[in-house]
Amino acid sequence: MRRVNLDNAAPAIKRFVSALPVADEGVELELNGRVLCKIVPASRFSSEEMKVLVDERWRLIRAAQGRNKGVSSRVLEREVSDAVEKVRRRQRS
Repeated sequence: MRRVNLDNAAPAIKRFVSALPVADEGVELELNGRVLCKIVPASRFSSEEMKVLVDERWRLIRAAQGRNKGVSSRVLEREVSDAVEKVRRRQRS
């Protein structure tokens, strides 16, 4: 799992993160009606549970890499742009 050190972050970022109401159940960060991530206290998971989560993340990454192997960056960029535009049109409706 990637760790982001906030020691050198902008003061506004530090205030925002420090003010998050992270309880035992965690907190979800939502933007434009979409949950971007969920922050859960590390103490909530055992070492084995953490390993399972990390292994699953790597499985998903490898699957995405395999699915996109040989696809040009131009095609991937166009598909992402098309998907973003589709969501934006749906939100405007």
